[in-house]
Amino acid sequence: MSRFTYIDGILLISERNQIYLILPAFLLLTVSYGGLIAPKLNLLLSLICRVHYAEQDLTTDELVKALADVDRNCQTAEMHARVSKFNMSVSLIHGILAAVISPKMGVLSDRIGRCPVLAISALGPLMSNLILILAAKSTSIYGYRWFLVGAVFEGLSGSVTAMMATAHAYATDCTAPEKRATAFGLFHACLFAGMAIGPAFGGYLVKTTGSILSTFYAAIITEVVFVFFVLFVIPESVSRQHRLDAQEVHRLNREFNTSRSLNVRELVRRMNFLQPLRVFVPQDGTRAVIKKNLMLLSFIDTLLLGSGAGGMMIVILYAEFTFGWTSTEAGYFMSIGGSVRAFVLVILLPVIMKFLRSRDPDGLHHVGASFSDIALIRFAIICEFIAFFGYMVSRNSVEFALSGCLGAVGGIASPTLQSTLTKHVAKENVGALLGGLSLLHCISQIITPTIFSTIYAYTVGWYPKAVFLAFLFIFVTIFVCSLFISKNVEGSLYDGDEIHEAVVARDQYELLSGNSHGAHDDSDEE
Repeated sequence: MSRFTYIDGILLISERNQIYLILPAFLLLTVSYGGLIAPKLNLLLSLICRVHYAEQDLTTDELVKALADVDRNCQTAEMHARVSKFNMSVSLIHGILAAVISPKMGVLSDRIGRCPVLAISALGPLMSNLILILAAKSTSIYGYRWFLVGAVFEGLSGSVTAMMATAHAYATDCTAPEKRATAFGLFHACLFAGMAIGPAFGGYLVKTTGSILSTFYAAIITEVVFVFFVLFVIPESVSRQHRLDAQEVHRLNREFNTSRSLNVRELVRRMNFLQPLRVFVPQDGTRAVIKKNLMLLSFIDTLLLGSGAGGMMIVILYAEFTFGWTSTEAGYFMSIGGSVRAFVLVILLPVIMKFLRSRDPDGLHHVGASFSDIALIRFAIICEFIAFFGYMVSRNSVEFALSGCLGAVGGIASPTLQSTLTKHVAKENVGALLGGLSLLHCISQIITPTIFSTIYAYTVGWYPKAVFLAFLFIFVTIFVCSLFISKNVEGSLYDGDEIHEAVVARDQYELLSGNSHGAHDDSDEE
């Protein structure tokens, strides 16, 4: 076991990097997530298909016969439209709850530690999978409605968004700033590797056992192992003193809130779950060019993540409808894409970064976005655009899969964007930045899947490719925004250190005097 040293609340590693201990556990969990994407979709399709034929006043024999061949009788435009509409409701419930909970999970991890929060974020999906197994075994024709209950549990745990934010916070605790981008890239590579292994393993389980539920049982086992691993094996990255300090700050904030008169304005302020987003428009003397980059980079990252979240489900539905794919083909498709993403992040990305930085030797000596950061972001956006254009014009499964591989190269965008964002705030504000970013991700996962699911539901019957036109419009918008990112910003993050220190002192004074409308709100999370 490595020796661990805490200095100023930060975990330092004397023999080896702490981050490599958590990556295997993170990979294990992403395997279970990846293995369930296609089975969940097909389970929902079969349950809704059962409702459809039950509503046709068929005899028992006719109903059994109709449901016996799901691939033929359920792969229709009408079925896909119903699945897409219902899945929109599931995404709304899951996304709204995650948007409220996810930022609070980041604050909670300061008080109780990163590992317990990682465990909590895995318990929601575990409960959801148990519920979906019961739904599949239910004799009620309306068993598909249990998907809504499962979405509630996943949302209350913060879901994958809270998981990624907490994992990044863990990496920030025990990784030097200059290595943070690499650490973020490893987590994303781990995520995509899990998404590659999971679908292949899930498809193999379904084919071997003949039951789609085998993937749910396997996922539950891996989630239980993950919870045990992060609670009893992985060392905590937040020192005990740091946790005690955070608990004391939280206690003082609660006492301060209790002492304030509860009027309508105060009630609205406390219920405003959008407060973490103020980190992207700081009022602490941050330079205007830094604020502009913060808003542009967060906007690009949010749209890209939302397109990915809403796009995966639509891409699979489209392939099943157009090319007659089953869970097995969908699983293989996701495995190939995840493998390419993992390869790009682990092998290709460091090589590209080294090459680009050799052309911009001063990039590391400036705050903000470097030449290599911006070049990678634009390159990734172009790859995504070409991939979705390829989806739209593909004439067979091979061309469709090749388009997916090109889109997988665009996976370099997310870690690059997030690591670039951390260079636009002070070290003590990185946690707040990641919390605000997780909130944006949750909001995006509510809005974009809803939009794309609605478009697909209303166009699949007459022009199923219409949804890809919407994706292409998004990528063009994102690329135009990337043209306005300022690179290699010289000087400090702030207009002047004296101004920044005065703003901080003012905020602290207002917090203690009870007149705070700014600094206090930043920590008003329970």
